[in-house]
Amino acid sequence: MTPYIIAGKRVLFSHSCLWTIGLLVCLVTAAGCPRIVSLDYQPSNPLRGQGTVGTTQFRYQPSDENRVRPHQVETDPLAKTDLFLSQEIGAFFSDAHRLELSRSGYTMNDSSDRFVSGTIMRFYLDWRSGEDRSFELAADYTVQSVERILFSWHCSSVQKGPNMLPEDGILIRKGTADCMRRFIEAAQDSRVL
Repeated sequence: MTPYIIAGKRVLFSHSCLWTIGLLVCLVTAAGCPRIVSLDYQPSNPLRGQGTVGTTQFRYQPSDENRVRPHQVETDPLAKTDLFLSQEIGAFFSDAHRLELSRSGYTMNDSSDRFVSGTIMRFYLDWRSGEDRSFELAADYTVQSVERILFSWHCSSVQKGPNMLPEDGILIRKGTADCMRRFIEAAQDSRVL
């Protein structure tokens, strides 16, 4: 063993090597840990409407197809960390939808003669594509009566922002709000809401 003298004290080379290796192992292990994002969704659309409407939980297709877990955001397969919401993505999206409809003036009632449901096909966050982070959302909305489908509509939204961790929640909220506003507007134009 080779001793080193640092600030008047003898330090054994083998001890400092072990300490350095231990630190590196901790850093590498922590870098691959999943992240959990908690979103407090605030409705923001300026649209106005009236009437009673019910909602059902949106399906999260990537989870249904076992590509990700119900709480997991889709990410690049080469990403070293997984990203999860604190609640299931279908529940988050459904709750956000209820909040937007309520803000617009609609009364939420699950026994209504018409209700909104849908499927989230893409809920993808990419932070490996260079300088920007991007969030991609694709969802199908359906307004149904007891007997038939009254209206179907597809939304895609892509939101971009700086490549910083705090941007994840902001981009997800912006993409969700964008699709919600555009859906309500399209449903109102078709006179089903």
